[in-house]
Amino acid sequence: MALEMRGACERCAATLDQNGLAYICSYECSFCGRCTRQLAHKCPNCAGELVRRPTRI
Repeated sequence: MALEMRGACERCAATLDQNGLAYICSYECSFCGRCTRQLAHKCPNCAGELVRRPTRI
């Protein structure tokens, strides 16, 4: 199963480029850098850690 690369921040709906800066938790919740900083790198959905999403080539 491949990682789901969502195209928008779940908090502010900002566009997330496939190879741009984005953050995810272990459940693949996706957030932009600004929202991630505001959330102190903690997912509001599952309380998991938000880490930088890998890029695809």
